[in-house]
Amino acid sequence: MLALCRPRRALVGILGELRLAPSRRGLGCLSSLTRSPSIPRLPSFSRTESTATKPAFESGSAGAPKPSPEEYVQPSIRTLRPDALSPEDHVVFPVDQEYCFVWDALAQEKPGSSPPTDKSRPFSTIRYSEDDTYFPAGLQGFFYYYNYAGGVPRTSGELRFRKTYSNDPVDFSSGQDLPAAHGLPWRIQLPTLAISPFHQSIRQILLRDNLVDEKTMKVAAEMGTARARRREQIPVIHSLRQPFFLDFASPIHWWHFMGPDRIHFTRPSSNVLAPRVGDKRLPSPWKGSAICAFVPSKRPIDKNRKLINILVISIVDPPTPNPAFPTEFRQVVDPTPPREGEIIRRGRLPWALDVDTCPEWRAVGFRTLFENAQLPPLRTHRLNGPQKS
Repeated sequence: MLALCRPRRALVGILGELRLAPSRRGLGCLSSLTRSPSIPRLPSFSRTESTATKPAFESGSAGAPKPSPEEYVQPSIRTLRPDALSPEDHVVFPVDQEYCFVWDALAQEKPGSSPPTDKSRPFSTIRYSEDDTYFPAGLQGFFYYYNYAGGVPRTSGELRFRKTYSNDPVDFSSGQDLPAAHGLPWRIQLPTLAISPFHQSIRQILLRDNLVDEKTMKVAAEMGTARARRREQIPVIHSLRQPFFLDFASPIHWWHFMGPDRIHFTRPSSNVLAPRVGDKRLPSPWKGSAICAFVPSKRPIDKNRKLINILVISIVDPPTPNPAFPTEFRQVVDPTPPREGEIIRRGRLPWALDVDTCPEWRAVGFRTLFENAQLPPLRTHRLNGPQKS
């Protein structure tokens, strides 16, 4: 059921580790690489359909009416389970919307509230991003909880939004996840949901749906508390082949790693494309960005080693020569820029990290990825909504 009500303002950031860069183009379709079950399939979408910038009146155009919070839709939902969705859980954004309140339709009113209203029940404040990006007018679909397939920590789940063309939950499986500005799915990870005072109703629904148990919620809250004291825009990696955003020209690259009961907060690393000449680390030879993933080396000689490469899944911003790279050293790098389906190269050789021989401060996080792969899977089936009867 959808209720139009006057919301109370609340400040909260929701993208966490995803807010790595300003708005960028969406992802293109993956090539044959994505047909492998080991690499997640990312949908194709354009920038125009993935984001909505602030309304025209705020970007300099005159005469455009300002959407009033009175027009914002504030959905009441019953479940976050894809297989239990109903038309009452469907959400339509009628206007460009900076935020929305999500109410638990099955929650009881707070004691002493009379008469009972939506405002007397727990709610969550959901934002598209911390910058000037809105939920776009006309967006429709379902909020739901996403669990990764394969061996992953129980705390790796995420709140997502599945775009559909109708309120029929049967359309869920053919829909696409709402993308964030950099092309990965818009999401709020469980450690953020577990500690934020603005996500009370989401926590209640997750527990009631048995999507998350009390023990997992407690562990996630401990992770969220520890992470809140650090830079939240640093991506948290929990599994091999998990997509993440990579800026080719960033001076450093920085990842945190999620294990079953803690997040390993590692040090930043030098740019993975930047070669070393003598004792000098050069800038990256390329500008641009991509969706990438850590993958085990496929060379037969590395079969029994924990050797990690970086695979380019999809290009976001096409690579161009970095003017900061010294022209006299161009001969030490591969003249071919990063390409979809290929391994990132540093100089002329693939970037590689040997977990068993690298310094412990660096190995601890990457070792966790191999350990997580041995965990029992949280989801072994394809993510579907209700089936046609």
